[in-house]
Amino acid sequence: MILICEGSKCSRRQDDLRRTFKHELKERGLKKHVELVEMDCTSRCKQGPIVAIQPSNLWLGEVHESNVPRILDEMFREE
Repeated sequence: MILICEGSKCSRRQDDLRRTFKHELKERGLKKHVELVEMDCTSRCKQGPIVAIQPSNLWLGEVHESNVPRILDEMFREE
């Protein structure tokens, strides 16, 4: 599950982070395996946009559209 902060400050700092995640997941054939969830303000406005990866409990700040491929590579890397 990928949670994306949609608080007013985070939304202003991103063009369309959710759409970028959605596109990348579809391109990788992961759309049915990963749920995208919009969350309310996380009160971490200075580090926004905020993305949380669950169940890893990984919280990422200052996430931009250009970071999405790398984030997904890390989430689904083969060990």
